Amino acid sequence: MQSNNPLFKRATFEVAGEPMTVNGAIQRTVMLTGMSTTLAVAFYAYSLSQASAGVGMMGALLGGIVAMILALITSFRPHLSQSLAIPFALMEGVFMGGISATYETRFPGLPLIAMAATFATTFGLLALYKANIIRATDKFKSVVISASLAIFALYIIQMFMSLFFSGSIPFLFDNGIIGLGFAAFVAIIASLNLILDFDLIERCAAVQAPKYMEWFCGIALLATLVWMYVSFLRLLGIIRSN
Repeated sequence: MQSNNPLFKRATFEVAGEPMTVNGAIQRTVMLTGMSTTLAVAFYAYSLSQASAGVGMMGALLGGIVAMILALITSFRPHLSQSLAIPFALMEGVFMGGISATYETRFPGLPLIAMAATFATTFGLLALYKANIIRATDKFKSVVISASLAIFALYIIQMFMSLFFSGSIPFLFDNGIIGLGFAAFVAIIASLNLILDFDLIERCAAVQAPKYMEWFCGIALLATLVWMYVSFLRLLGIIRSN
């Protein structure tokens, strides 16, 4: 079976051994999210206590890169997810704590609003999914995955231009109307990836995927939650700056 989450799209597994369950995947996700959030709060407070404003950004950069590497390893080797899940959650915590502190220095109170928006959107989409109002149809998957991959490609190009040319993709990452529209689009696509994650958990449980897939699903869902949070941060930051 293949994951629908764009970050884990290449992941496949063989059905063997003790099967995973939906409850097991939920428990793993809650545990990983709790660990990540706890470390994020700790690193957030530490970053704000330092005189240098660059501490948070350096932590965000380091945590984000390591978390991405661990996610890519997991996507190719799902059976390693049980071993890599906790390190991934911790690195995501450092990333969130660092970027939250960076935004807090510019827009006081914004990280808390973004966090509230993330959890409200998560529970809202879960309710819609459970009520069969939104389902992961083939067309839905195709649109969300294509849009997500396009966004990731733009992120990579933007990072490359920023690091090596001190430049930026015109308009998309500015604070103007186009930048605001793009930020809103990214937040929507990031949120819709939750539907893919919910569908992944149900499908894996239905085919009795191996027990380690509970950790894999937890990693995939946590990655989506972090992306949502950062997307809301950027969107709200643009709105506040204007």
